[in-house]
Amino acid sequence: MISQTGIVAVPSSADAWTTINTFTVPADVKRISKVKFSIAADFGTSATSIRVAPIFRLLGSGLLEQSPHEYLGNFGGLSAVTAGAGVVQDNVIEYDVDIPVQTGGTIDAQVNTLDEAITAGTVRCELEFDEEAPKAKNSMSQYTDAALDTTADRWSTIGTVTVPRAGEGKSPSRIRELVIGVAPDQGTSAVSLRVGARVRLSGSGLTRSGALEFLAASAGNEIVTDGVLVYSNLTKKHKVNIPVNAGGQILIEQRVDVETPTAGTIAAGLLYE
Repeated sequence: MISQTGIVAVPSSADAWTTINTFTVPADVKRISKVKFSIAADFGTSATSIRVAPIFRLLGSGLLEQSPHEYLGNFGGLSAVTAGAGVVQDNVIEYDVDIPVQTGGTIDAQVNTLDEAITAGTVRCELEFDEEAPKAKNSMSQYTDAALDTTADRWSTIGTVTVPRAGEGKSPSRIRELVIGVAPDQGTSAVSLRVGARVRLSGSGLTRSGALEFLAASAGNEIVTDGVLVYSNLTKKHKVNIPVNAGGQILIEQRVDVETPTAGTIAAGLLYE
């Protein structure tokens, strides 16, 4: 196994891709077996309300299986009525992958903070390579995102994705992992709030008819005159086995249960095989 890391400051603008690092595929390796990402947000010392919704992707000549290779980071949010407490939690997220690589090729690891730029912070990534030959399967992954619905208890669209076709190798035959991220953005007034959502999949990209429903992460907290409200690590992974049709479309919907924050971001990621 060979492991390489990269680091960069959080992007100064939302909804734009920023390179974390450009990796060169080392000699004598055949695949990426694991990817890890983290974002350490620095909110500053004033009253603030901010969501954290990072997306990561890999692309470049070092990947024999071309894009998409897109991954959700750990989602969350912070709201402070006034200067309050600080909370630090581990937010490294990792994915098992099986991506064939080409020795000497380059791989750009990039990050995108959805909808809102963070005051300051650090983004890190790690790629693990090994000498084992990749399986004759597919390891593409993709995401879609939307604003968190501000009306509770109804289904609304996050987005529609097209199941990719392999440019080289095998097209996807199933979804092996569904990842859902929720980033609440409540504002800086005193509040007591629960956050809980569900996601639904349907469409021609699924070989089985009917809709599939999954829970997103959930949390609850309150802030009073002086204090902070923190939602962190609101990225939920589901190990699944959902057959798909390459080139078909999958409608991904959200449903926020009972109570909604002032604003927020929700995203769903699909990992194929």
